[in-house]
Amino acid sequence: MNTQTATIKPNLAVVDGKTAPLSEILEILDRDGGVIVHNMLSPEVVARMLEELKTTTTSTQIGPKTSHELVNHFWGEQTKRFTRLAQRSQTFADEVLVHPILLGVADALLKPHCASYWMNTGQMMIVMPGGNPQYMHRDSDDWPTMNTPTTSICQISCMLALSDFTTENGATRVAPGSHKWTDYKREATEDEITQAAMPLGSGMIYTGKVLHSAGANKTKNEARFGLHMSYIYGWLTPEEAGCLGVTEDRAKTLTPLQQRLLGYRCYDGSDLNGGRLWTVDYEDIPTGLGWKTK
Repeated sequence: MNTQTATIKPNLAVVDGKTAPLSEILEILDRDGGVIVHNMLSPEVVARMLEELKTTTTSTQIGPKTSHELVNHFWGEQTKRFTRLAQRSQTFADEVLVHPILLGVADALLKPHCASYWMNTGQMMIVMPGGNPQYMHRDSDDWPTMNTPTTSICQISCMLALSDFTTENGATRVAPGSHKWTDYKREATEDEITQAAMPLGSGMIYTGKVLHSAGANKTKNEARFGLHMSYIYGWLTPEEAGCLGVTEDRAKTLTPLQQRLLGYRCYDGSDLNGGRLWTVDYEDIPTGLGWKTK
């Protein structure tokens, strides 16, 4: 008699952000490259942030603002994207940019290789109905020489669900374990890919080495509201020019940590036998610009 062995699809582990110790999150990240963390943001925080971003969400066009075919395919022709979130939302600055779980992960995985880290990008990604899936990619491919099977992790990311993420509306597709592949050029097969279905307020934390992509939104009238937040080494060039998207007047109202993450502080690697980078008149930015600090 012929028998067939059913393919077992991989899954991402799920933990509760209110109770899971950082050590558990780090252990899963090391094993799988990604982990779903429930209860990272309360429904009230999500609602407040969406209200603060409502004007920009409404006015942002669907699809990229370029004629480049590859960019259109990657960014999504049925996707709304925008940045400058710290300028546009106090809730983002207070609840996402400096989220304690994300800072804990970044401290553990990035700080061994840098004096400090900063925001790579804070980006709204709203996949509209009819949106096709992205191609699978590794975020750290932005820095090719830093993204190999033997190099250290240079990027920590989180996709926050500002609406329920389902398999139907485009929940992020992930290939667990792909960060440990010895061949980064090979593509993931469908039986190696799962989707990060998760309720509003959850986040999928992942490293820049794991293969993933936005899923297809197969619904007729349900937009998938996601927010990407990521950090990189303080000596790497980020995707988003954070300090250009936040005015000086706005930056003066932020904490020193928020300022540093957005590029309004210098990178001081002197304690690691490195240099002082990103300065003004060879001073830290607030001093170099003549700010009156609190």
